[in-house]
Amino acid sequence: MTAPASFAIDDAHAVVTGMLGGPGRTETVALGAGLGRIAARGVAATGDQPRFAAAAMDGWAICRGDDGGQEGGGTSFRVIGESRAGHAFQGELQAGEAVHVSTGAMMPGGADALVRREQGRQLGTVLSIGECVSGRDIRPRGCDFRQGDRLLAAGKRIDHFDIARLAASGTAQVEVRARPRVALLATGDELVVPGATAHAAANYDALSPALCARLGQVGAAVLDLGIAGDDDAAIAARLRRADAEILVVIGGASGGRHDRVRAALGGLGLSVLVPSVRMRPGKPFWFGRLGDDRFVMGLPGNPVAALAAAELFLVPALLALQGLGAAISWTDCPELGDPAGGAGCERLRFARLADNAGAGRCIELLGGSDSAALAPLLGANALVRLGSAANGGLAQFLRLAGFA
Repeated sequence: MTAPASFAIDDAHAVVTGMLGGPGRTETVALGAGLGRIAARGVAATGDQPRFAAAAMDGWAICRGDDGGQEGGGTSFRVIGESRAGHAFQGELQAGEAVHVSTGAMMPGGADALVRREQGRQLGTVLSIGECVSGRDIRPRGCDFRQGDRLLAAGKRIDHFDIARLAASGTAQVEVRARPRVALLATGDELVVPGATAHAAANYDALSPALCARLGQVGAAVLDLGIAGDDDAAIAARLRRADAEILVVIGGASGGRHDRVRAALGGLGLSVLVPSVRMRPGKPFWFGRLGDDRFVMGLPGNPVAALAAAELFLVPALLALQGLGAAISWTDCPELGDPAGGAGCERLRFARLADNAGAGRCIELLGGSDSAALAPLLGANALVRLGSAANGGLAQFLRLAGFA
């Protein structure tokens, strides 16, 4: 059944994210492959780190025995061996004995202090020491983390610091949210791929490369289906075979004589859930579901309109499928309010947002009324919804996910 009316931005967002639901599949990957992925569950340390008391400096491990409480100098010790990284001293020190140690090496049993290299002098097997402070320059077992300590929280985007902690604990694999599968199809007889020879009436496809990159940036696995002309059978054939949870179709959304996407998908059981959204640019955005339960998002062919719609609906849906939540965090910016704004559609503008120390927030609106102009978007890191009569003229901005 086709929805009868155009939706407000917030209502459309609620339909899209509500239909797509919460976190999806999980998978287990090699630890290094987890970079940038979302942890599906928390991970606890499987052991102490360090796994043993370790030397933090080159020098000598000594056993002072009954005199261990005295921080004295001038005492002599007999050197009976060596402990180096990966090769521990086999045995236990007795009072008056010492072992040469390297940074990172296991402290031998019985040792109660470490003498820095510059504070000792060894002649043959006799070590004479200067200053020595008990416990200094020794990393106790478990001083970094203990077995059972939480090293990674569920829902966190894994970075290289997380990988280092998990690897130090001996963890080789991590369970992550599966990347949502998105198939992307551009439509239009006028489109050619960048790098190809363009005829006089052609345009290069700017949106497919941009959206593949952006959707990949927020965690999706993107299948680029290329370009289909304004032909029902060609459009349906490309999308019918696509192995994806979400189908994204660029162009053919405005309802003109040559805008064939919805008609082409009729044979695949398309049910339109959001026919359009009251916003400019981006009003032709639509959302629906096919008979096989795959979801479809239709983006306008104008680049700025398509990119704005993607940030409002597609990006939040992909984040939600990875367990990051679908809510959009709008921040009020009354300095941009315009109570005389449009009575029907909310106006959208990309913006450059800067937080200047001591000078407060600075928002620079980018672009203008041309929804196909890309050059003015240099430095964009936010999207602004300008005030309209519907919300009392209140303007708000959204920081784009993944942008500083």
